[in-house]
Amino acid sequence: MGDDSEWMKLPTEDKVTHKVWKARLAGYEEAAKQFPTLDEKSPEFSKYLGLLKKFVIDNNAIAQEKGLDAVLAFVENAAVAGKTTGEIVNGLVTKCFNASRAKTKERAFEIVMMYIEIEKQEIVMEELMKGLENKQPKIVAASVQAIRDAVRDFGAKCFTLKPVVKMIPKLLEDRDKNVREMTKSLTVELYRWIGAALKPQLANLKPVQITELETEFENLAGEKPVQTRFLRSQADLKAKMEAKAARGGGEEEGEDEDDEEAAEEIDPYELMTAVDILSKLPKDFYEKIEAKKWQERREALDAVHKLLESPKLENGDYRDLVRALRKVVAKDTNVLLVTIAAQCLANLGKGLRKKFQPFAHEVIQTALEKFKEKKVTAVAALREMVDAASDATTLEVVSEDCLTALENKNPQIKAETARFIARWFTKCTPTTLPKKMLKLYCATLCKTINDTTPDVREASFEALGTAMRVVGEKPLTPFLADVDHIKLDKIKECCEKAVLVNMKGGGAKPPSKAVPPAAAPASKASAPPAKAASTSKPAEKAASKPTKKAAGGPPKSAAGKKGAAKKATGGKEGPTEQMLSDEAVEEKGSALLTAELLTNLASSNWKERLAATEKMRDVITGLTRDDIPTQVCVRVLSKKPGLKDTNFQVLGVKLNLVSHLAMNSKFSQTSAQCILGDMVDKVGDVKNGGTCQEALSCIAEATSLEFVAQEVMKLAFAQKNPKNQSEALNWLAKAVKEFGFKINVKPVIEVLKKAFAATNPAVRTSAIAFVAVAHMYMGPTLRTLFEDEKPALLQQIDDEIAKVQGEKPPAPTRGTTPKDKGGDDDEEEEEEGEEQADVADLVPRNDISDKITEEIVTEMADKNWKIRNEALQKVAAIINEAKFITPNLGSLPEALKARLGDSNKILVSTCLTICQTLATAIGPKIKQHVRIIGPGMVGCFGDSKPQLRAATGTALDAWVEQCTLLPFLEGEIFSEHLKKGNPNLKTELLGWLATKLPSCKKVPKDNKEELLACISSILTCLEDRNAGVRTKAQEALVPFMIHTGYDAFLKACNSLPASSKEPVKAQLDKARENLPAKPPPKSKSTTSAAPTPVAAPPEDDEPEPAPSAPKAAAKSPPKAEGKPKAGGKIVVRGMKKGPAAGKSSKKDVEVDLSPPLTIGSSKEKRMKDEKNLKTLKWNFTSPLPEFVEQLKKDMEQNVNKTLMDQMFNKDFKQHIKALDTLIKAVEEHRDATVANLDLILRWMTLRFFETNPTVHIKALEYLASVFSLLAEEDYHLLEFEAYAFVPYLILKVGDKNENIRRGVRNIFKLICKIYPASKMFSFILDGLKSKNSKQRTECLEELGSLIEVYGINVCQPSPAQALKLIAGQISDRDNSVRSAALNTAVEAYVILGESVFKYIGNLPDKEQAMLEERIKRSNKNRPATAQQPQPVKTSPDRERPQTAPAAASKAKTQGIPGPRVATPVRRSASGNVKREFALELDDQDEPNKYEMPKLVDVDVDEILNDTVQIPKTRARPPSPLSKLLHRSADANTAIDLVISQITSGDISVCIQSLAQIDGMLKKEDRAELLTNHVDQLLVAITVQLKMAHTKHMGDPNTDSEDVITLCRALLGTLLELFQSKVLSKVASRDVLKELISMMVTILLDRRLEDFSEGPQLMRSVNVMVVKIVEKSNSTNVMSALIKLFHECMASETCSYKFIELVMKCLWKMMRMLPDIINDIDVEVILYDLHAFLKQFPTYTWKDRAEGDTPLRTVKTIMHSLAKMKGNKILSDIGRIENPAESEVVQYLNKVLKHGVGGGTAVAVSNTKNEQNGSSEDSKTPRRESTGKSSKRLSKSTHDTLAEIFKKIGSKENTREGLNDLYDFKQKNPEADLEPFLRKSSQFFQNYIERGLKNIELERQAGEKLPTPSFGSMSSQPEGVQLGASLDTAKGDVNPAMYMERLKILRARCGLDNNSQQPALSSSSTSTAQPQESGDDNSENKPAAAQVNVADLKKRLDRIKRQAQMDS
Repeated sequence: MGDDSEWMKLPTEDKVTHKVWKARLAGYEEAAKQFPTLDEKSPEFSKYLGLLKKFVIDNNAIAQEKGLDAVLAFVENAAVAGKTTGEIVNGLVTKCFNASRAKTKERAFEIVMMYIEIEKQEIVMEELMKGLENKQPKIVAASVQAIRDAVRDFGAKCFTLKPVVKMIPKLLEDRDKNVREMTKSLTVELYRWIGAALKPQLANLKPVQITELETEFENLAGEKPVQTRFLRSQADLKAKMEAKAARGGGEEEGEDEDDEEAAEEIDPYELMTAVDILSKLPKDFYEKIEAKKWQERREALDAVHKLLESPKLENGDYRDLVRALRKVVAKDTNVLLVTIAAQCLANLGKGLRKKFQPFAHEVIQTALEKFKEKKVTAVAALREMVDAASDATTLEVVSEDCLTALENKNPQIKAETARFIARWFTKCTPTTLPKKMLKLYCATLCKTINDTTPDVREASFEALGTAMRVVGEKPLTPFLADVDHIKLDKIKECCEKAVLVNMKGGGAKPPSKAVPPAAAPASKASAPPAKAASTSKPAEKAASKPTKKAAGGPPKSAAGKKGAAKKATGGKEGPTEQMLSDEAVEEKGSALLTAELLTNLASSNWKERLAATEKMRDVITGLTRDDIPTQVCVRVLSKKPGLKDTNFQVLGVKLNLVSHLAMNSKFSQTSAQCILGDMVDKVGDVKNGGTCQEALSCIAEATSLEFVAQEVMKLAFAQKNPKNQSEALNWLAKAVKEFGFKINVKPVIEVLKKAFAATNPAVRTSAIAFVAVAHMYMGPTLRTLFEDEKPALLQQIDDEIAKVQGEKPPAPTRGTTPKDKGGDDDEEEEEEGEEQADVADLVPRNDISDKITEEIVTEMADKNWKIRNEALQKVAAIINEAKFITPNLGSLPEALKARLGDSNKILVSTCLTICQTLATAIGPKIKQHVRIIGPGMVGCFGDSKPQLRAATGTALDAWVEQCTLLPFLEGEIFSEHLKKGNPNLKTELLGWLATKLPSCKKVPKDNKEELLACISSILTCLEDRNAGVRTKAQEALVPFMIHTGYDAFLKACNSLPASSKEPVKAQLDKARENLPAKPPPKSKSTTSAAPTPVAAPPEDDEPEPAPSAPKAAAKSPPKAEGKPKAGGKIVVRGMKKGPAAGKSSKKDVEVDLSPPLTIGSSKEKRMKDEKNLKTLKWNFTSPLPEFVEQLKKDMEQNVNKTLMDQMFNKDFKQHIKALDTLIKAVEEHRDATVANLDLILRWMTLRFFETNPTVHIKALEYLASVFSLLAEEDYHLLEFEAYAFVPYLILKVGDKNENIRRGVRNIFKLICKIYPASKMFSFILDGLKSKNSKQRTECLEELGSLIEVYGINVCQPSPAQALKLIAGQISDRDNSVRSAALNTAVEAYVILGESVFKYIGNLPDKEQAMLEERIKRSNKNRPATAQQPQPVKTSPDRERPQTAPAAASKAKTQGIPGPRVATPVRRSASGNVKREFALELDDQDEPNKYEMPKLVDVDVDEILNDTVQIPKTRARPPSPLSKLLHRSADANTAIDLVISQITSGDISVCIQSLAQIDGMLKKEDRAELLTNHVDQLLVAITVQLKMAHTKHMGDPNTDSEDVITLCRALLGTLLELFQSKVLSKVASRDVLKELISMMVTILLDRRLEDFSEGPQLMRSVNVMVVKIVEKSNSTNVMSALIKLFHECMASETCSYKFIELVMKCLWKMMRMLPDIINDIDVEVILYDLHAFLKQFPTYTWKDRAEGDTPLRTVKTIMHSLAKMKGNKILSDIGRIENPAESEVVQYLNKVLKHGVGGGTAVAVSNTKNEQNGSSEDSKTPRRESTGKSSKRLSKSTHDTLAEIFKKIGSKENTREGLNDLYDFKQKNPEADLEPFLRKSSQFFQNYIERGLKNIELERQAGEKLPTPSFGSMSSQPEGVQLGASLDTAKGDVNPAMYMERLKILRARCGLDNNSQQPALSSSSTSTAQPQESGDDNSENKPAAAQVNVADLKKRLDRIKRQAQMDS
């Protein structure tokens, strides 16, 4: 019982590990009860993570059983259970599966299933597979059973079954019967789920076993597997299954279908093991296959055929094998061998599947040619071969070969090709059979259905019928327009019979009778399309007989995009309809029009015809679109005389009516054919020719331009009227400009050649003019089509082309409105691309395959390099002679590939030249040779010769230009080469890809795999030891990310070694920022209202109508476009104006009466979207469509519709109206104008790219009013707005119109009122890069103006860089540019004087002379008053800016030219007085007449004995910006500029800027203006400190005194800033961290010791650090220190000294805790500490070399916080994730548990006492009190002393404490104070000693010294100079400073410094560490020093006045 009582008291976690089994048993039971009651994320679960395996493998069977119960409860309820999967399942397999207790085994299975349920099935299966390898049969059988149960319960989809299936044969052969039986059971279960896919894997079993299994399989017939258990992620599926079970068998049929589909999803191929046959090929195979005896060839083929029977083949290099087999198929005369070879290729294709893609095209090409074979067995093998190859490629790749084969003379080739196409169609879906391919194949198949051979016709019908089955009847109908009804019925019949293979995701029902509207939806929903398409029951056949109007077509889900079928029929091809009979037309015409009207239309009296036509027009315009019978109207109009009417008035009305019908009714190609013939006859009519052409354009818009153009050209040139021919060509040229190049070029080229041969010059002129128009679209290749024309004609063509050379084709303005087209915009754009003419197909090409003989190929492989070279020269000559060639090259590609790897570099270069020529000669079809030649060319990038690498790039560029980059991505070309170690190869290839990938169109998914494969190599290259490789890899990141995405790189980065992961990820993140934003999606409202591209935005109000615009159209009632007539809008009915007015007739024009500008979407959101790359950055050289679309989308919510229509109209008059509206809005809607300023400015930039000067002048007028308003409103122009507008405004400053230039200059001046002039300077400076000389001139003049007004500091990025760029323009060829550059340089000279040449640098002699001459002339011409120096004028070699000397001012008043202040002073080293010690009298001297030695005459003793007032100095003069700093309206602008100049590399500029900030900081009312700029200021100071430390301090050209001066100026500004209670609290954490880090770095720099004032500067930095710690926001500074501490510990390069100083700052913070605890956000601090301990846990500090002091520091912080806050601190752990696992929380709980929170008062007291200690002497934070009292003192005496020292440590009671201590020592002289002072710093001890001496002197002298202020860092230590930041007006001075300055003056004057001088004690240490005490040293000096200082002030004041009088 005693033992029991011991373990019964233990907690559960201790019980389960107890050595007594009963204790463990009890622990397991407790755990099993406890686990279900806990929250799944409870920290209690984490305690058991390492213990669970012991539960499972417990040696005691009873305890083990209970342990399994506990494990099961753990897995069910714990979120962290997944972490234990591997070890637990392993323990179950080894210790529980063979257990004798049935319950143990059963519980083990349950745990396994539970692990699967929590999504750990992969790990479970891995462990169970290990169990199958166990030696114990029991374990093996149990493992098999577990797998079977898992598959049975969870289904086959949840597991990777391939490893299991591979083990089945082995397990069925096991010795143990139980293993065999269980494996048999597993096999049957697998068959239930995956079906027939399993059988191929069992083929190698014994016949008996196969028979047994087959019997079992038959018993499963009809049995459907049902998933009974579900993964946690399958909750939805579980609910669905439960719902089905609740409903019963109501959906059995649907379930059957689902199950069948699910069963079919398992591909047997995936379960098979790949076989490597290449290694098994007979060694003599390639010799035998070339043998002359057919028996030997057959032997070789049989051997390969046997090997290729394997259903799945290993990937490898099958190139040689395919070539050999293909050669047999193509050339062998033995049909038997051809058959075997074809079977081998078929098996090879089936075994490789998609990996067969590199060979598929060649194999199909060979098979199509060989289809002429008549033997049935050979043809059957060829079919099998071509079908297998088709699975590895696409229709588009082989389209040319298939179409060529369909046109072959051999009918058998045509028939087999058509059948092959039909079989391929069965595997397509509407998505994989696009309209482009459909159009190509249908055009040729429509010819072969008329073939004389029945077999060809039947095969063609079958192919067309199958295509109709795939895409539906409607999309295919436009391509069958010329097919008669009998053949169309035949096609539909074949459509019914067609059975599609790839039904999933698409497939159309065959044409069927029209379904009643009510029944249609039900029929669609009744069954999935796949099921319907695959069913071919007799009843369905009967129900789906073809009709003239079939209702077929793919369902929406299969079509892929909404309305695709509708688009196919109503798109560019134009709708068709059945031709009505004459009787039907008569009947419908009578119903529409009266009989009298019809009679009058044919009257011989023209007036009756005119009246009847007008009456007909009125009737038709009164009908809606759907009610107009278009064909009837057209045929009525065409009745004699019809459109051949001789009266021009009647004809004009009729043509206008045709235009109206075309634009306002369903106008079909059938209707067009009825009237086009008559219209072509009138196209050349003198009076109505224009109207006729407009009507043709309207018809083209209603149908398609291609159709109308083809018909018009055919009809025009079928007649002999040259006027009609000429005007028809003129119309076509105009239509192409309006519609875009959407015509079939081949027939047009034939027409043009006829026109060139015409005798009428007008026809030839029109043809030549059309060629020029076509040239804009087709490019130079068009010219080659007319090479056979006469030279004189070619010259005329060239002259006409020269007129449009370089012009871009105009954007289409017609044919783009999606009227009655159901397709999406993306589809329309795709179709437009498809309709573009393929110029390459039009060029006549020569076949050179016969010229590339075997002899040449053999010579190319000869051993003699000269013979190889001759062969290459022959090949080059053949190609150059042929000029344009076909892609059929025979064996040349393989031969070229071999030569690309030639050892002779000359031959390689020649070969690359040939490859480049091939690309140009073959054109886009060169892509089929990429697979062979491409790798060889890419490999040449690795050559050591730069010339060869350059030639490689040129050749590859030529290939990519012709065939794009996509063919190169189909293989593994790039990824394989990047894996090679050649640095040249990687450098060149990555650089080349970086230039090509960004311009590559969207990469398809299949091709993207190659890019993904390159990622790992690129990441490796980022850390390559070769710098070039690293650079190119970095450049390639963004181009690759454009196509692969950032996530793919991040995923690959995770697999890198730990040391590489962080730097690589940083580079990835940097590249991610540069990724271009995706273009914004086109909103439906935008696309419907604005479908046209950017260059010609859509319009509602276009320019004036053409003279021929139909008048009748004005009366037609418009049809609503679906836009609601909302409040505030009026619908105005009127005709749409413009050149295409005839196409529009009347239209609803909405006038929006709401305010023109509103505040809709916020500017902040637009800024955020652009920053996050959600929208395009407004940066372009010419406006692209994407930018205009984005701007329109952004404006939609903020601009009313009327103004929007005007702003985005292409008519400049509408732009002027828009500007007038905006000008009114400036006054009426001020807020809205400011809120939308960014949008308005961006719209203005678009106007700048237009050429109308009226718009420009109006725009500038508006901008002037806007910027004036903004200046009045005190608005500050945002960077977001400036960067999107100013660069484009600068473009217009070079306009040829003087008024525009004047307006831009005015805008520049206005912008400077609301935007920093320095930033404006940078923009204008960039304008100097322009090629426009006027722009450069204006920019230079503006730069000069800015320098004149704002001073030299306006020059950015620095005066030196800016002036060098300006001086570079002096050598410009343009005289005005030179003159402006010289004038600007002179303006700089006025400020800088001769030192301007130092800024400019070396100029050529000619330019130098010009500049000097201009300066001389300017001095002569400049009036005397101009000599007044500007405040900013300073010399770069001066340490600090100085005030204007009195001499200069005197010269001004007397009218005498004074010396230039900024003239640099050449002083000797001895005479160079350092500014930091110069008295103000120095400022009164002239720089070039330094007379400091005159002080030798002064009696220094008299100075010391007299009282001298300290002069109120202004150490830094004001700058031109000082006025701005004191005007609140311009303060923000000025502050931004001044702070930006602090980071200047010019020390004088920096100091000048710091002086201005100091001036603000000293005035409280102005200091408040810096509130929002504190972080910006501190960052600038940090950057300058870093620059001083890294650059200036080590620069031999920089004077050390300058560095010291700079540092002091920076520290002075910091001191002023942190003296402000408001500003010091504003600094953020990260800024403070960087600042402290930089200052500590400077403290540790030993180079400072070499400077004369180095130690003094170190003390200043030391004091400043402590000042920052004390004065900053407590939370921010403490968090900054902890973060810095964290980074230091994580860095391998950080020194321990640095870490120690940071720790001391933290200790200082800890001593301040009692005072600041209420100001600290403890939650933030605890989170930072948590992050520290998370990376550096406690257990990692044992073996650290630096010891555990950092850890103790962190724990002390936590301990101190816990003392202060007590238990309340636990409410501040909210930011910590998983608090239970946090070491911070655990430590806090621990210390609170020990009652630490109760000792807060003691801790505060102790901390207060310790606050006076020095961080310099303590190595760890103090956590104890000051120590025990001395034995010499009584307790009361000890308490008295403790109270006294407590007072001394307090800032308020320091003086009182010192007096009490003095009194105590007087009363108790024997008292030992050592115990109280032992632990304090030497500085503290010295301070007390000095304080006691001062009190003694006071009491002796009877006067009181000023009270010291201990512990405060507000004053500076002795000798610390902070330059002009010292505020002498407040009297806060340091006498030591003046004494030091006096010493230096005495030394310079030759006086002895050893003479009697006032004693100034110095106790400040020169330590470089942060000190806690910053007492005012001036207050620790003897009284005599104070008296002497007062005398000294008076004396110095008198000297200063005397100096002023002398000067």
